[in-house]
This record gives sequence, structure tokens and C-alpha cells, in this order.
Amino acid sequence: MTTQTTKTRTDLSQAEQACAEGESALERGDTSAAENHFTRALRLAGVGDGGATEGDGRGGDGWGHDAQGDAHAGDAGDAVDAVDAGGPERGIDVGSDASGVDAGGPACGSPGTGGPPHGPDTYDLGTGGPTGVPDAESHAADRNAGTLVHGPDAETDTDGLNAAAPVPGRDVERDAYGLGARGSTGGSDTDRGMYGPGAGSPTRGPATGNPAHSPLPEGVARVVARAWTGVGRVWLARGEGAGAEAEFARAHTLRPSAAGPLHWLGCAAAHRGDLAAAEHHLTASLACAVPHGRSLVQRAYVHARAGNPDSALGDLRAAASAGPLDDEARWLFAVLAGGSTREVALRLRRAALAALGGHDGDELRRRAAALLVAARGLDPGSWSSSPLYAVALVRGGCRAAAVALLDDAVRDDPSDHRVTHTLAVGLLNAGDAGSGSAWERCVAAWAALLHDAGFWAHVLESASRRYGVGVEPSLVPVLRAGLREALERCLPDDAGTRVALGPLLQREADAAKLLAAIGGFPAAAGGGGAPLFCGPLRIAELGRSAEFGAFAAAWEQSFAIARTASASASVDARAQSFAAGSATSAEVEAETETGPEAEAEAEAETATATATATATATPSAASTSLTYAFSELGFARLLLGQDKAVDALAALSELRCPRCRARGGPGAGAVCEPACGRFDELNPGYAGVPDKHLRLSLDARGLALEARLSMGRSEMTSARPDFGAAAAYWRRALVHSREIDRYRETQTAIVDMALGAARAAHRDGRLSLAVSTLDATRSVIGANERGRLEGQLARVLADRGISVANDAEALLDRPAADLRRSVAFNPHLLRAQVSLGIVLRGLAAARWSSGSLSGARDTLREAVDQLTAALALFPDEPDLEELREAAVADLDHVMWQPDESEQ
Repeated sequence: MTTQTTKTRTDLSQAEQACAEGESALERGDTSAAENHFTRALRLAGVGDGGATEGDGRGGDGWGHDAQGDAHAGDAGDAVDAVDAGGPERGIDVGSDASGVDAGGPACGSPGTGGPPHGPDTYDLGTGGPTGVPDAESHAADRNAGTLVHGPDAETDTDGLNAAAPVPGRDVERDAYGLGARGSTGGSDTDRGMYGPGAGSPTRGPATGNPAHSPLPEGVARVVARAWTGVGRVWLARGEGAGAEAEFARAHTLRPSAAGPLHWLGCAAAHRGDLAAAEHHLTASLACAVPHGRSLVQRAYVHARAGNPDSALGDLRAAASAGPLDDEARWLFAVLAGGSTREVALRLRRAALAALGGHDGDELRRRAAALLVAARGLDPGSWSSSPLYAVALVRGGCRAAAVALLDDAVRDDPSDHRVTHTLAVGLLNAGDAGSGSAWERCVAAWAALLHDAGFWAHVLESASRRYGVGVEPSLVPVLRAGLREALERCLPDDAGTRVALGPLLQREADAAKLLAAIGGFPAAAGGGGAPLFCGPLRIAELGRSAEFGAFAAAWEQSFAIARTASASASVDARAQSFAAGSATSAEVEAETETGPEAEAEAEAETATATATATATATPSAASTSLTYAFSELGFARLLLGQDKAVDALAALSELRCPRCRARGGPGAGAVCEPACGRFDELNPGYAGVPDKHLRLSLDARGLALEARLSMGRSEMTSARPDFGAAAAYWRRALVHSREIDRYRETQTAIVDMALGAARAAHRDGRLSLAVSTLDATRSVIGANERGRLEGQLARVLADRGISVANDAEALLDRPAADLRRSVAFNPHLLRAQVSLGIVLRGLAAARWSSGSLSGARDTLREAVDQLTAALALFPDEPDLEELREAAVADLDHVMWQPDESEQ
């Protein structure tokens, strides 16, 4: 007998432990594990499955319990101090009564109400709220007393909620539990202390499913009722209201004086919409010797849904006097008590965070998002900890609301990289749902992060914490490049934007880089606040175009002053360098270039340096500037930097906004009309410039000029140069430059490009390419810049002539022609003079040998004349004197020879 009693006690102890584990599983949202534990408890109690397994496979997971638990409730024999699957219903309609609540108000939830029921709330304000979730705004709740103390509020709205109150559209029949187990700081059914000696054992067995119809011992009955109630909660969590009510009813039949089954019967009735039955059961639960701790709150929800706000408020006050209310009850209390809209919004936000404070789940995420959407309706604008609330909204399927919240936060503090990063991620992950404007905002947000030092410092710090090692700041450029490449891969090819997203991101990123180089743009109006490192799209979004225009104009002026000073210093340095080294240079080059020739070349180089410096000092399309980068010209500037001059010209062909373009008018180089409201938005860099429309048009033509120059250079330096095409582009550029008063500057630029290409070819030994490059350029350049070209051309022709003449098998006609041109372009080139004399003597000998005595005479006469002229420039040059004497002797000899053609 003793052994049997011990075994029975052991089984009952294990059964109670199984019930506790089942209730814990419900708190975690694991309904399958919970059902297994309750079934095991019934088996240990000797009842078998008792119908407990009937819920297998009946729908998805859910949480049908009140995580606050009822460690305070249940009568002495109530083994099922139940958690409330109900909770405040989301439908509140202020227009129905003076208190702002009608039948759509909070209740345990029922089918057909159009909004999901609220489950029990996890956190109790008396415990300090959900851990790890910052909320900068304090609640006006007395956490110790558990009652509400309305704090000061700038808003004077005392009429309660308006139509923006939370009415999420979730089907109550599918969610019979609402905000269920999210983790709890309160008690649970596992507390043994909540089962005291109670009403005694039942006089009869359960109505159904109990194999033994005789009365059960008190301990067994308590465990069985607890297990059946747990099974009912599992069914309720799965949306099986009918099955849940059957389990609760059999538990009530087994223990009619226990408050737990009555409480759960009331919640199940509310879920199916029978508010009268729900109120009856909950009132009965409260009438028990030890009432259920959540019945007052649940009955308040039922009263609110039934349109009895006074009764609901009375129940909530009574519940608050017994202990602290949870966040769901608190926001309802604020509504019913006539709290201000801001206070209600704060309560809703707290309830949303509490919903996410425990385990994860789709229903909880949707519920939290619905509460936040309602709070946004009551309290629009920027919130503290906006990224946290935005993540909750996105996870709850309210991405648009999250983006709107972050937009407000960005306008409030555009320099907060946490807000910008959250917004950028949200917009990027919108996928196909994003419109063209949304993609532009996405690009603007990411570009604002690429050169934000605060953002990268946060990235490095996070990485150091995660991996436990220090991360060097030198990795930032690599990380930035990787992020940019990843973004370019993620952006769609056709997003419906004015400009493809790839070039748009590049323009924004380059503009942000330029802004970061000068310290950023002040975030706050009036020049205060942390700096911004963004592109023109973000400036336009913030409505700061006019301020940025003035900022850019001031910087452009300082740029021009600095460039002018730098150019002057460069010219002075070059002049001093030449003066100091002229003697040494003359000695080194005495063999080939001396006297007036060296001086002429030095003068040409000095003139080149001066012209280049002057062009640099003048604000032009060639200089990178804030005005260009923060305007529609930024795309052309970007393309030119990528050697895509043709595409740059196409980008410059139309600079108007879509509305101005639709009105018609000239297309090439056209800008928006003076009255256009979008000009500053599209071109914030010009917003502070006088005559901004004219300035933009002139700068666009300057970029078009640069594009044509680049196209000519590309033709000339390609693998198969087309000198005719290059000359055509440059002729068009020169014509264009006259129209914008940049002719001399353009000539200088063309000559510089040609000289650079010719020198490169010369160094590579491609003398004919160098000659062709210089000849083609000379054909389009005016007299004022030809001297620089002809000096270089003389040297290249001399080198080519000498090189070919030294080839034993080559004829001397071509070398002679090159050397003649070289001497004509630069008679001070001594080696060209000497080489021409030698070649002409050799050419005369070749003609004499071929039988052309007259040709030999003419060539020798030319040689004598050329050497005589050379001696006038180099009077004491022995090589020239010796060559002239030899040429005169050859001519005398040839003159006395009979010419057969003359006979």
C-alpha cells in the first residue's frame, strides 16, 4: 500500500512538472511541445490522452496564454492558474461615445470583429518594462502603485483617441490568442504556490474524455484540470476555438469552483464574439474564492468592445489597485480615462515594444507594428529611437510606415548615421515595390553614408566588438569601395528614374566625397550642427537647396582665389628655375642646341607654363567644383572623367526638368525656365549664384567644349588614329569656344594635348605618328599658338630625317624633305642645319650617279645657300664651314662636267 501511494505521489509530482513545462512551452510559443507535455501529464495522472491529442496537426503555431501568468490567481484547488489568451482588442472608435471607445474597443477578441484580439501582455510596467529596449520618453505611470498618473502634455486633447486608434486588419478567428507568450516577468502556471487547498475534489468526473466516471482524488483532479486547461490553451493558440472551449468546459466540470477554467471560458467566448457569455464567465471567475488575476483586465476588454467604457474603466481601475497594469491595459486605460493623444501614443509604443520583448512570431510582429501605426496616427513626426521602431514596423509588414517614420527622423537630424543607415536598408530591401522616387531616395541615403566618418567609426567599433580584435581605420577605403560595388550590383537596371541608378549613385557618391574633403555641409539651418557628407539628392530632400547654393558660392570664390595664387607661385618658380639653370643647360646641350635656339625653346616652355597656369586659375568646366557636382552637370562631369565624351555630350543635350521639357522649346543646352520651381531642387549648387540659369547654361556649354576636346584627343591617341576626325572635333570646339569667350584657352588646351601625345610617340620611337599628330593639330590652330607646335615639329622632323638618312638602303629624298621642314620651322636647330647640309650633298651625289647632272647642280646650289644661311646664325660653327666649303667644291666640279642632256 505504501509503495502504491509513493508511486502515485511520484506520478502526480511528475504530472505537475509536465504541466509546468507545457505552460513554459506556451510562453515560448512552442505549441507542439506544450501539447506533448500536457498529454504526458494526463497519462501520468492516469487519465490517458483524455482527448488531449485531438489537437495534433490543427493549424499553425501560436501562443494562447498570458505570459504575465496568474501566480496571483486561481482558487485553492485551481491547478490551472491560466494565462489569458485574450487581451485588448485593437478596434477603437472614438466617435461612438464620449470616452472614445465603442464596441470595437479592447477585448479578448472574437470572430467577425475585423481586428485581431489582444493577448495578454508580457511586461508589467511595475517591473521596469522590456529590457534592452530604450525609450527616451517616459511614461506617466506610477510604477509602484500600478496606477496611471497623467503627466504634463503640450497637447490639450482630452477627448481620447480619434480615428487613428489602432485598428489593424487581422482576422480574429485566425488569432484566438493575440499577443501571447513573449516571455514574461510575471508568474506562470508553474508556480506551485498558486494551488492552495481549495474547494475540494469534484463530485463527478469530467463530462467527456475521462475513462473513469467516478470522482477523482483531489490531487489527481487538480492536475487533470490543469492539463485539460493547458490543452485548451494550445487549441486556442492554434485558432481552434471550439476545441478549446470543450477542454475548458471539461476542466470546469471537473473543478466547478476553480477560477482558471471560468476565466479561459470567458476568453474563448470573447474570441468567438459572444461578449455576453464572455462577461458571464469572467464575472464568475471573479466571484470565486480566489479570483483569477487577469479576469478584471479581460472583462474590461469585453466591456470596451461591448460599448461600456465606464464599466471597462472601472475594471481597469480595480485591476490597477490590485497590482501594476501591463502595457496593453495601460494604453486602454489612457484612452478610457481621457488621456491626451500624446500620452496614448506613448502607451501604444510601450505596448509595441513589450510585444517584441520576448520570443519571435509573425502575430507578435504584426501586433507590434499595428500598435506603432496607431501611435503614428496620434503622434506623427520624429520619435526618439526611430530606427528601433522602424525595424519593428518593417518586421510587422508596415514598411511604408517605417520609411515615413525614418523620413521624419532624417529631417529632424539628418546627420544621424543610424537613422540614415536604417532608412537606406529599408528602401533597398523594398525590392520591386519601390518607385522611381523611392529608388532615388535609396541612392541618396547610401551616398550620404559612404563618406560619413561617424558611420565608418561605428562600423569599425562594431566589428571590433564582434570579433574581439582591433580593426584598423586604414581598412575604411577598402570597405567603402566594397560597399559601393555591392550597392551597384543590387540596384535594378530599370527603376523608372530620370537617370540610371548606377550613374546616379556615382554622381551622388562623388559629390559626397567632394563635400567631405571640405569638411561637410552644416546639418542645421543657419550653419550649426554636425556636418553632412551627402549628394545633391539629399540636399533637395531636406529642402536646403538655397542654403547650399550660398555655401557653394562662398567655397567657389575661395577656390578661385587659391587657384590664382597657386598659379602665380608656379609661374614664378618656373622662371627662377630657368634662370638658375640656363647656363648649365646650355653647356649640356651645346652639341645639338645652343644660343638662340635654346633661348627660344625656353621662352616657349615658359609661355606654355604661364598659359596653363592662367587657364587653371580661371573657373572653367575643367575644374572640379561644388556647383558642377551638385547639379545636373554632375552626370556629364562624371562621364567625362570616365572618358565617355560622347555620352557626356548626350547628357548635356537636355538639362530641363520633365515639366519644362514637356512644354517644348529648344533642346540642346536648354535649362529650366526662370520661373521653374524645380531648378534649385535639381541644381542646388547653383541656387546661390546670381543669374543662375544663365550660369548653368554657360557652364553646360563649357562642358560640351571639354567633351569635344576629349573626343578629338581620343581619336588622335587611339590604336588606329584618325587625324581627320580629331581635327574636325577640334575645329568644332574652336568655333564653339568663340561663342563663350574661351578661344585662347581652347587653343592652349588643344596644343597641350597634341604636344603631350607627340612627346609620348617620340619617346616610343614612333616618329611618323608624332609628326602626323603635330601636323594635324597645326592645321586647326591659329598663329598665336603655332610656335609651340612648330618648335616640337622641327625636332621630330629632324630626328626622323636623320634616322632615315642613316639607313644605307633608304633614298635621301624623304630625309631631305623632313630636314628642310625642320629648318624652316626652327632655323636655330643646329643639328638640323648640319644634317641638312650632309643629306643635300649625298642627294646631289646620288643624282649625279643616276645621270642627272642638272639635278646634282641644283641640289648643290641649295646646299650652299642653306649652309650660308646657317653660318649667318652660327658664324663660327666649324662643322657648317667645313660642309659649305665641301659643297662649293662639289658644285665647282659639277659645273665643269658636260651635261649630255644640254648637248
